[in-house]
Amino acid sequence: MEITLLRIVLIISVTTFIFKCGDSEIDSVVIPPAVTLKAKNIIIFIGDGMGDEHRKAARLVKVGGTGKLSMDNMPTSGYLQTHSSDNLITDSAAAATALATGVKTNNGVIGLDANLGFVPTILEDAKKQDKLVGLVTTVHITHATPAAFYSHVENRDMMKNIALQMLNADIDVLLGGGEDEFLPRSENGCYPEAGEREDGRNLIQEAISIGYTYVCDLPSFRAIDTSSSLKLLGLFGDEGMIRPFSPSLAEMTQSAIDILSKKPNGFFLMVEGGQIDWASHNNDAANAISDTIDFDEAVEVAKKFSFIDRDTLIIVTADHETGGMSVSPSSSGLASEDGPFSTADGSVFYVNWSTKGHTEVNVPITSQGPGSERLSGVHDNTFVHSVMHGALSND
Repeated sequence: MEITLLRIVLIISVTTFIFKCGDSEIDSVVIPPAVTLKAKNIIIFIGDGMGDEHRKAARLVKVGGTGKLSMDNMPTSGYLQTHSSDNLITDSAAAATALATGVKTNNGVIGLDANLGFVPTILEDAKKQDKLVGLVTTVHITHATPAAFYSHVENRDMMKNIALQMLNADIDVLLGGGEDEFLPRSENGCYPEAGEREDGRNLIQEAISIGYTYVCDLPSFRAIDTSSSLKLLGLFGDEGMIRPFSPSLAEMTQSAIDILSKKPNGFFLMVEGGQIDWASHNNDAANAISDTIDFDEAVEVAKKFSFIDRDTLIIVTADHETGGMSVSPSSSGLASEDGPFSTADGSVFYVNWSTKGHTEVNVPITSQGPGSERLSGVHDNTFVHSVMHGALSND
């Protein structure tokens, strides 16, 4: 009887404490302790601008209303709060820095805290643990989201500086767009626009000189022998990747995993669906949906790999939502590119937009593998770094 009463008192005391505490105290109570299981490999997928409704629209088109995307079909789900240090509505630089470093910063800042102090990234931590590391994106490889995993600059627009930092970061696989940031002015590469560098340096040739294999089109990419050990740089457009001259995000993810998984010590890989955001800024639902489906196919590649190597933590989330997208059954005054869209099970829907900018809504996160159980519920986006670091750490 006394033991039962003691249990009741303890439950009441803890419950009262939780309801009386502010947000920070609540977080300290409900966040599970650091995991003991370690991840040999970490793959984080970031759908730039991808909110719940982007997932819903892609789901309807790909598998119908009762189906599940690959990124839906994961054991742990939750949401992330995305505000930056200086703004309720984040940009990609601040949000990606939060994911990569666990530190809030101001909009526009990459790899530095709000006082412009240096903060290490999860990719840099993985490299120190002698893991192979890679970045894959459908936009510039120097764009805000991928840059936040290896670069430290005051302004995200410093892409030429970011490209230099990338070259010095010893990243094993780099696949995306942005060729013109690597070439000097008046010099052309594989794509029409001349380079934009004013320092006269050809960073592509410099990358080749330090051991990178360079590819810039689909045939050369598909000719790569991923069974051998190599460092790979692929740039498939002046800015964003250009279809149909580029490999799909799923193809790039597969090649990156094939190369990075050669080392028994494991790897870290970030994969970004960057053009989901671009389409959403244009309120272009057709391309936003198409890019989200492409993104989901890349997630499926990683999940298949995890069936073979189960010590793999896979996280799928977004930096923020773009466009205020909502799925609608009607088409009142919408632009032609926003519907109608056919679902996989024969229905029709339309898409409404509330803005051409970012929004402050929480973004979904789904995950599986060692440490993923900590990501259930609602968390600040900085918590993702804590989970990755906890799963990666040798401490």
